[in-house]
Amino acid sequence: MVNPIKAFAIGAVIWGCGPMWAWAQPERECDLEQELVAVVEALQQSHKRFTFSGTYLKEYAAGREFISVAHSAGGEQGRLEYLNSLAQSAVQAVWTPSGPRVSACELNSMYALYFQQGPMIAGRPTGLLELRPRDGLRLGYRLAVDTESGLVLRSEVISDDGSLLERHEYAAINVVPAEATSATEQQDVTLDYLDIVGLPVGYRASRARRFEERALFMSDGIASATVVFEPLPEGLAPGEGAVRQGATISYSRGSVVAGNQVLITVIGEIPLPAARLIAEAVRVAPSGGSQ
Repeated sequence: MVNPIKAFAIGAVIWGCGPMWAWAQPERECDLEQELVAVVEALQQSHKRFTFSGTYLKEYAAGREFISVAHSAGGEQGRLEYLNSLAQSAVQAVWTPSGPRVSACELNSMYALYFQQGPMIAGRPTGLLELRPRDGLRLGYRLAVDTESGLVLRSEVISDDGSLLERHEYAAINVVPAEATSATEQQDVTLDYLDIVGLPVGYRASRARRFEERALFMSDGIASATVVFEPLPEGLAPGEGAVRQGATISYSRGSVVAGNQVLITVIGEIPLPAARLIAEAVRVAPSGGSQ
C-alpha cells in the first residue's frame, strides 16, 4: 500500500511531463515576443482544457522507466503506471497540485525565456520553450510544447553546470479537448497561498489539499517541491541529509515545529540551496499565515 503523503510528494514531481500551473495572470508590459507569451499561456491552461493519456519514457543517470499516464481535464488526481516495474506499487494514483499564477513576464524575471519551432513528438508538432535560471535557486528546462494543446510532450531538466539531469518524452499520447462547460467551471478555482517568510525568491506556498498540515506545496510557476512533515523517529541524530535521483532531490532535516519534534522532507526538482531555504522557512510557520 503506497503511503498517500509520499505518493502526493512523488506525484507532484514526476507529473512534470504535464504542466502543474494555474490560470495565468494578465500580462504586464515587457519585451517578450507575443508568440512566446502565447505558448506560456497555453501551457499553463492545458491541464484545465484537455484530457490526455499516453506512455512516456523517463531517463536519468540511474536508468530509465516506461510510464503510462492518464489525466482528466480539470481534475486534481491522475494515474501513473510504471510499465517495467516489478514493485507492487507500480500503479499509483497521484495528486497534481497547481502552482502560483504567473505570466510570461513574471517567469522572465526568474528565467531567461527562449522559444523556437520544435520537433515532432509522438507524431505531434511542438514548439521548443527553453528556461534558463537567473539564479542558483532553480534548475533549467527545455520543454517541447504541443502546438494544439499546450501540453508538454518532452521535458529536459538541466543542472547549473549544463548537464542533463532527467528527460521525459512521450512515445504516444491521446489528447481530447474538455467540454466547454467543464473548462468554464474550472476557471473559478482559487488556491490558498500562505505568507511564509524566508522562502527562496519567486517561490510561493500553498496547503497540500487533502493533507492539511502534513504537507505543503511550493512552486515558482515552473520549479516545484512538496514539503512533508512527519514525527521525528526516536534516536535520530540532529542533522540533514540529501539524495538526488535524476532531477529530483529529497532533502530531510530534523527540526522543531510548533513545539513538536518533526522530520521535514523537501522533495522536488530544485537545487539543494533552495531545498535548505524552504526547510528553514517552513520550520518557523508550516501551517499558515504570516507568523
